[in-house]
Amino acid sequence: MEMEIHHLDQAARRLLLLAARGTWDDTQRVRAQQLVTQVRDWDAFCAVEIRALGVCLAYNLLSTLEGVPAHALERMRQAARAATMYSLRIEAAQLAFMADCLVPLGVRHLFFKGASLAARYHAASAARPSRDVDVLIDPAMAREVVLLAYRLGYRPKLEISGDRELAAWVKRGAVCAMFAPNGVLIEIHQSLDHGDGVLDVGRLLARSEIMAFRGRSLSVLRTSDLFVYMCMHNTRHFWSHLHWYADLDALTAHPLFDLDEVREVAAGVGLTPTVEACLQLNGFARSADWPETLSLHGDPGVALLLRSIDCLEGGLAREYALRSSKLSEDRAFAWQSTPGERAKLFVRRIRKRCLWAWNGVMRRLRVRPKTPVPK
Repeated sequence: MEMEIHHLDQAARRLLLLAARGTWDDTQRVRAQQLVTQVRDWDAFCAVEIRALGVCLAYNLLSTLEGVPAHALERMRQAARAATMYSLRIEAAQLAFMADCLVPLGVRHLFFKGASLAARYHAASAARPSRDVDVLIDPAMAREVVLLAYRLGYRPKLEISGDRELAAWVKRGAVCAMFAPNGVLIEIHQSLDHGDGVLDVGRLLARSEIMAFRGRSLSVLRTSDLFVYMCMHNTRHFWSHLHWYADLDALTAHPLFDLDEVREVAAGVGLTPTVEACLQLNGFARSADWPETLSLHGDPGVALLLRSIDCLEGGLAREYALRSSKLSEDRAFAWQSTPGERAKLFVRRIRKRCLWAWNGVMRRLRVRPKTPVPK
């Protein structure tokens, strides 16, 4: 996978993160105005904003400052308008999927991330873009949901057809991605982690809450559960997107946010180091103030910031390249786990790689042409 790398100056990096939020206080506005005068490459800045899904938020804030070049504002304005229009399609797809595929089957479910998160926690929800719809369902009903969706015109992201192939697909993976009739991707999750098994689906569904959304009632993650999951998920992806910073800022400032409860949930699932590092990361982003030189061997929040900037500049290709360095599918850094957990995760990773290699050999043997037996 090839993707253009944008090397940003220090001012641009700091302004990227400072602009990844819905509003500024007076101190943040003064800091942003200072940084605007120091950015050297506005084309690179805009490219990263657009690619990392921060452009709507950035445009709303930067358009109120002096000194931002007109061509940069216009580029961000056009990209923000397109992202906002697509978000409307996502909202329609989310409501349709719930009405057509979940309610008729009586499936326990909840929506997380995306449009529901934006509507619940962001003051200006339209400025928080989404790429798809994420829904967690009762794993026992996954097969029925996917089959019903397929019959209603939803199509798997992979080339799969027929009830038997669909059933096998559901059994193999924790996530089934299907395109809705309007083209929006629906990700149907049976789990919220990728193998570590720390987030209990039954407990998450039992603790779900109801929110009003476009005249309908949506089941969503409890705020503390959402925050802990968000820290795990975004760290797993090295905080490679700017709208995740906006979520971090919006949740921590929301009346529903209870830090004591968040820490209790995190401790119960072994994610305390991850959550604390993300809180430190939020402090860096809110102030646009961090050490000039970053190191992977310093504080966890500093290491997280370094990897985040690395992926923001390098794009998805850089994130993919870093996957081989991860401790597990769900943990990107060694400090996210105890020594005992690291040993278990290391063994699990080796077993998974061996199984993957073995399955590859068996697949090749199955498709190899048979050699005729001499008579």
